[in-house]
Amino acid sequence: MLDTERLRELHDEYVWEVNAAIGEDRMDLVWQLVDDYVDVALQVLTAGQPDPCDRPGCTVCAGLHSPAPVRRGWLRRLTGR
Repeated sequence: MLDTERLRELHDEYVWEVNAAIGEDRMDLVWQLVDDYVDVALQVLTAGQPDPCDRPGCTVCAGLHSPAPVRRGWLRRLTGR
């Protein structure tokens, strides 16, 4: 599956979930879904990327293939909500 197809499907999934959370007046869940979407989308975009250097055991390159840290609340801090 192409990255663009997977991102489109991911977007549709999260839109449905966010709309459902809004319908239930669960703004806490909306913010969590927003944060999760960014993390998952970045993982989709960076999956399968080759190492940028040829040095064996490079800690920078090893970090590129580990899961992205979960960033909770960045949008909430930005918007003040």
